Amino acid sequence: MYTVTVYAKPLGGIAGCTRVYPDILQAVDKVFRNAKGSVLHDFVVTHIGDRVVSLLVSDGDVEEVIKEAYAVGEEIAEKRKLFKNPAAETSVSLTFEERESEAFVLFLAGSSNNGFWNGLIPKGENQAASAASLMLCRTEGEFCTTAELLETFADESVSARGIAPVSLCDSSIVRTKVTPVVALGFSLGNGMLTGPLDLFDTPLFDAPRFRASQQ
Repeated sequence: MYTVTVYAKPLGGIAGCTRVYPDILQAVDKVFRNAKGSVLHDFVVTHIGDRVVSLLVSDGDVEEVIKEAYAVGEEIAEKRKLFKNPAAETSVSLTFEERESEAFVLFLAGSSNNGFWNGLIPKGENQAASAASLMLCRTEGEFCTTAELLETFADESVSARGIAPVSLCDSSIVRTKVTPVVALGFSLGNGMLTGPLDLFDTPLFDAPRFRASQQ
């Protein structure tokens, strides 16, 4: 039985809440790397806008190591006097017996709206969890395929909400009426992660991106 926990918190942004400072990501990553093999089975540190996002695989409590890692990041942000976004921290988690082939997708949104994922989150039992800027979805097997899940974000009704499926490198917060969404794909085997794949980093989502940008 493994728990996949995703935690997101703005620590310090460049040019407001546009994008996280890279040194902060590296510092948070270092703390988790030191905990790998004890508290953590595996982890990935990423971002959306100015939020530092950590995906942690464990079979125990990860609260203390998260607190330690983000405190280091906050110290860097304070020294450089980076913008402190007042948005609250966000976390989601799923606990499950690992399947023979365990696939899941982590969605990151440049939004702090708790209702952002309404109409987008799958409803299968123990398939998905969401909160504000985060959505974690298991795929394949008894669940929908990864492609079926991503297809949702190509729908015109989603584009009409200003939701733009973008690559991680294009996830800066630069529009008020357009919300970037990133999709990162993973496989999990024996508690170890393979990935992420930057799933929206393809011209197949150019049309939805363009429609969303017209809002």
